[in-house]
Amino acid sequence: MSAPVGVTLIGTGAWGRRLAAAVRRTAGLRLVCCFSRDESRRLVFAQEFGCAAAPSFDAAIDRGDIEGVLLVTPNYVHGEQAVACAARRKHVFVEKPIADALSDGQAMAAACQAAGVTLMVGHGLRRLGAARRVRQLLEEGTLGTLVLAEANFSLPGTLTPDTWRAYRRTCPGGPLMQLGVHHADTLQYWLGPVTRVQGSFARLATPAEIDDVAVAGLDFASGARGVLTSSYVSPQTYFLRLYGTTAVLEYRTDMSVWPAAEKMDGATTLSLLLRTGPVMVEFEPRDVLVEELEEFARCVRGGAKPETGAAEALAALRVVRGAIESHERGAVVTLEPAGSGSSILFGEAIS
Repeated sequence: MSAPVGVTLIGTGAWGRRLAAAVRRTAGLRLVCCFSRDESRRLVFAQEFGCAAAPSFDAAIDRGDIEGVLLVTPNYVHGEQAVACAARRKHVFVEKPIADALSDGQAMAAACQAAGVTLMVGHGLRRLGAARRVRQLLEEGTLGTLVLAEANFSLPGTLTPDTWRAYRRTCPGGPLMQLGVHHADTLQYWLGPVTRVQGSFARLATPAEIDDVAVAGLDFASGARGVLTSSYVSPQTYFLRLYGTTAVLEYRTDMSVWPAAEKMDGATTLSLLLRTGPVMVEFEPRDVLVEELEEFARCVRGGAKPETGAAEALAALRVVRGAIESHERGAVVTLEPAGSGSSILFGEAIS
């Protein structure tokens, strides 16, 4: 068995702590070092997780005893940080979304490819046991022809002036960028690519500057239609509903367990509504953070390719950016999977 991959973790906030705890549950990774701008926070974190505390970002990623970097930082710095890691030939695991801007995500992909290192993006919720079971049901044709999808991910938060999520400049798309992007990935994992988007955003209840509610109408390449919604001010909600010609599938999670992602499957119910009545669907629970980190370790060792690499992460980001563009321009947007962004499909306003 090869030695665990040494990693540095950048960003010691709430989700950084979740990833550090997940590293402890892996056999493939070893947390060597951490860094955050707040010195007292990083020292406390280092003591708790038994790693070194670097005095700077550069010092954290320059270490010779690490092969990978876990970036758990604000979206708007992902691009520059990942490129800096690639320049040191360090493998990169970055939390979703890959970046705020498509150009940043593409630059990250290019830099990592040129350096011959892995770029993996933490779209872990497609790995949930319930999500894997839905994929299996779709492949088996249990739902018949899929015609419609609905999905919502909402979490209330304290968007104080000192948080980067409180501003459109540092978190464009608000809850759709931070929460809905999970469903943008999972829906495309299940149903294939989204080709057109119509978006609507509003600031209705938060004192922060950011939009707190978002809606994206989706057209899939298959012809199916979908609606993706998200809120920063409503009680925690996580559901997906798929409508087929044979059955309707409902996927619902009690998000009182959040942010313990390893507990989500235990709080989830899957059910099929058939013409003969409802049927509960069983599935195997999974620890998604451990699974993705173990996969990252295999990628570093050359034994795997990331399931959610740049292509998958950019596909999810294109949905969010397309919704933002649609809202701003008042027109339906068509997505260009092989290109650098999106373009207006119709030169007329949405009525």
